[in-house]
Amino acid sequence: MKSINVALIDDSSIYRELLKMILRSVPDYKFNILFEAETLVGIEDNKQYHEELDVILLDIMMPDIDGVSGIPILQDLFPTSSIIMVSDVESPEVKEECIEKGAMSYIIKSAVQTRLAPEIIAYCNN
Repeated sequence: MKSINVALIDDSSIYRELLKMILRSVPDYKFNILFEAETLVGIEDNKQYHEELDVILLDIMMPDIDGVSGIPILQDLFPTSSIIMVSDVESPEVKEECIEKGAMSYIIKSAVQTRLAPEIIAYCNN
């Protein structure tokens, strides 16, 4: 069984639970949640995971620091991790900005059940 280390950054605890349920249901893969956060404030407290962390799932609409502004912060702290945006924002401009700033992918929350695991696996296998 392949193991993938993930961080969940979303201000909704209910949505973080949904993400965990989706990841637990994927056959042949074990998704280890290294940390969860509801804001990017204080995210540097998780820097000890910088060598282990494979993927960061990042929301856009969060208090204090939005996900788009947080992309460079996360890249500095976790330079070898892939960032996948998971958001309700369905704007092509916002998606493009996220990709330009360094996010590997952008998934609309309504499509997360079908797209999330394949996206994570694709980035971790490359």
